[in-house]
Amino acid sequence: MIGDASPVLYKAELGEALRRAREQVGLEREDAARALGCSVSKIRTIERGQVSIRPAELRDLLDCFRVDPAERADLEHLAELARQRKPRTPWGSAVPDRLRRFFAAEETAAVIQVYQPALFQGLVQTEDYARAVIGTNTSLVRADVDRLVQARLARQAVLTAPRPPKVTMVLDEHVLHALIGGREVMAEQVRHVADLARREVVEIRVIPTAAGAHAGFGAPAFLVLTPPGRPSVVYVETLTDGLFVDDPERIHRYEAVMAEMKATALTAAASLSLLDTVAAEL
Repeated sequence: MIGDASPVLYKAELGEALRRAREQVGLEREDAARALGCSVSKIRTIERGQVSIRPAELRDLLDCFRVDPAERADLEHLAELARQRKPRTPWGSAVPDRLRRFFAAEETAAVIQVYQPALFQGLVQTEDYARAVIGTNTSLVRADVDRLVQARLARQAVLTAPRPPKVTMVLDEHVLHALIGGREVMAEQVRHVADLARREVVEIRVIPTAAGAHAGFGAPAFLVLTPPGRPSVVYVETLTDGLFVDDPERIHRYEAVMAEMKATALTAAASLSLLDTVAAEL
């Protein structure tokens, strides 16, 4: 992926390439950590694409992994791209640092699975709907609300990227009927999601109210984010931000619940039909 892409994506690609190089020579993360004189945790964050790597550190790892000259040159170039800073944006200062890891994980995921029990998720929100949701936080001043709305809309660029993720959103039926922002805002929001589903930008799966309790009933919103060639991570939304789940057994449980909820939900076609019906009634 050499070209006009985000440094976040370059970091993810570089980390994955370094992991493959390490495994090809039969080394463990502990071996790489000794080569750099650092912790295993740092090697893990490098391989996950969560941090940049300094040129000297990269040279030491490439030596340790016995990478051939041609591949070495490619990885050094990739590392240069990964160290670039993303252009400053008017909304950047409004985004808390604790959310930036989530934004990066979302941006680099090849598969995104979402469960939302209360509202439409940020990737499919219209500007007015997003403003109505973010505006409920009374601790924010108007300027911060404006910047956070723009940040939310900017995240949606992943849906139209050259290689967009496969996105599936499971939501409870009452999400379609909650008049967030008023009837007109909600009608526009439902029509927008229906359009995305019709164009197969996202797959929408609605769990009907008549289904009663289901596998995720009572759970907070969560996302299963799967990067290319790497294990999934889970992000669980909380009142102020969210928490990452990295433990494989817990991730497996979230994935199982997601599969069970999809089995309970209406089909994609029936969900789209329901969206159209609700939009017409609003």
